[in-house]
Amino acid sequence: MSNFKKLLLQIHDLSGTLLSLMFVIWFLSGFVLIYAGFPHASREERFMHLSFLDHSDFDSIQMPLELTSKVELEKRNGIPVYRAYKGKKTQKVYNAFSLDQWKSCTEKEALALAEDFVGAKTLSVQKIDELDQWMPWSYYRPLLPMYKISMADKAHTRIYISEKSGSIIQETTRASRWAGRLGAMPHWVYLRALYLQKGFWGQVVLVFVLLGILASFSGLIVGFIRLQKRKKGEKKQWCSWSPYKKFWYKWHHISGFVFGLFVCTFILSGLLSLTNIPKWMVPVHAKVSAKKTWNQPADLKQFAGISMADFWNALEDTTNIRKVAFKQVMGKPCFWVYRNDFEKAEEYLVDENKIQRKENYSEREVRQWCEKSFPQIAYDLQEQKEFDAYYQISGMAARPLPVWQINLKDADHTRMYINTKSGEVLTSYNTNQRWRRWSYRSLHSLDFPFFKRHEWLRKLILIVILIGGSVISITGFVLGIASIKRKLKKSKKIK
Repeated sequence: MSNFKKLLLQIHDLSGTLLSLMFVIWFLSGFVLIYAGFPHASREERFMHLSFLDHSDFDSIQMPLELTSKVELEKRNGIPVYRAYKGKKTQKVYNAFSLDQWKSCTEKEALALAEDFVGAKTLSVQKIDELDQWMPWSYYRPLLPMYKISMADKAHTRIYISEKSGSIIQETTRASRWAGRLGAMPHWVYLRALYLQKGFWGQVVLVFVLLGILASFSGLIVGFIRLQKRKKGEKKQWCSWSPYKKFWYKWHHISGFVFGLFVCTFILSGLLSLTNIPKWMVPVHAKVSAKKTWNQPADLKQFAGISMADFWNALEDTTNIRKVAFKQVMGKPCFWVYRNDFEKAEEYLVDENKIQRKENYSEREVRQWCEKSFPQIAYDLQEQKEFDAYYQISGMAARPLPVWQINLKDADHTRMYINTKSGEVLTSYNTNQRWRRWSYRSLHSLDFPFFKRHEWLRKLILIVILIGGSVISITGFVLGIASIKRKLKKSKKIK
């Protein structure tokens, strides 16, 4: 055997032995992730538990002109409040009558909210000052402390309510916790103490992934090198090309040869889950994303000429109002009214202190705002009535049709999808994001347009690939243990 072959075998043996258990965990947890992700509190359920706003509320509500950031109106404990959001999760709550900041949510209020949300009595409550394993995200720290409430229901539900915001932050059940333990947490290496140290967590996972790439690519090359050619006159057998006779070696070679390429792409695309495509590889020329340029934050001072009573009188329907959001669309202030769908809002435009219902945005309006937002940049505009490779059905956010598709002829080849009803950009892609979309989502979860239209087929193929990857990793784990034992015995003899 040449020195190159020996080196490859040694690299594969060492890296595979070091990472064999992690491979087993990745593939087995992948089966769970196809059907259940990390537990979370349903946005829809939280929205549907909001109380209705009525006429008496709007007679006394003040306009939140001095507040900044994203502002929404809803009810808390029967009283209208403004929620002012800043950053990813941070929020402050203000009494909508007095505009005084709401300092905290009492334990009694939290228990009442949890019992109403779950429909069961409280079993126990604990006030926590640190994030736990079911909330391993540092951006929730500003909402601490929290009430961790265990409910006396069949699902063994636990509710997390922020003392500062008085809102439900997380919900888990016994089933979702077990799914998280067997799926998301081991697959993403979600260990609370590790994940809260964001930079360190990324470095640890990066080491795992790089070792995985080394093990998988070296194994793929070794698998081809070790192919056994069939001799003349020898009967053709389905596995005659494998030189190995021992069970674990043979099946590791066969499964690696058949599924090794998929393992390589899984591990390589997993690397991109940790980061974006480096800008030195695929440059991003715009300093501000096209989506942010289009979707401008609301300037609440633009609402100064009207009152909330004026808004109520302008409503075509005053029933079932759960939430009102203050927005700015295409440079004009407007109200978004949410009733029975947390993703679909009725829009009321404020124009010269007059409030009127806005049904949709025309091609002329979209063109005018595009030319104002991106001056001296040519573009193509078309109405899109079907999903495509970049605008797809999503379980995380509403994806209505039709939409306005805008292709900017800028250095980043930006494409935006505009909601015809709300006038906002739903999603956008530049060249860098396209690269990441295909190299991560497509290779890691078969997120191709054809498979998105046939979800059952996508999941079936993923299961077959995961079975192959599991065979590779389990046989590799057994061989890794055997290799360690041999080395230990050899070292004892030398001593």
